[in-house]
Amino acid sequence: MSAGAARTATAVTVTIARDPALVRTVRLVAASVARRTNKDEEFVEEVRLAAGEACALLLGQSFADGSVAPGEPVAVRISFNDTLVVDVSTSGPVDVVDHPDSDVDGVEPWALLRGLINDFSVGQDGDVTTVSMSWPL
Repeated sequence: MSAGAARTATAVTVTIARDPALVRTVRLVAASVARRTNKDEEFVEEVRLAAGEACALLLGQSFADGSVAPGEPVAVRISFNDTLVVDVSTSGPVDVVDHPDSDVDGVEPWALLRGLINDFSVGQDGDVTTVSMSWPL
């Protein structure tokens, strides 16, 4: 970016059905947006993996009360200005605790996501659960 040039905010929102096959689409979109930040491929891969993992976790989790809402979509919003922010949201309170029997090949799903990103949070706003991740640019 040249001196005096201002970075304009960029945002993309993708809403997908609760179908694990669609996580690949989210990963591709996340990588595409991350490349627009002009950071290296290691950064792009980290964003791609984290966005896909967060999406997969929200798709695959039962709600805290044990119910599943297969008709409820998952929304992924990716934006950047001074930071790249990925917010993955779905309706319902999601259980974000790794249970003793929840590991996949010895890796606990939520621990894996927490290991990919330092700035990570899960929030509830009414009946919507959002996984938020951000990276400084």
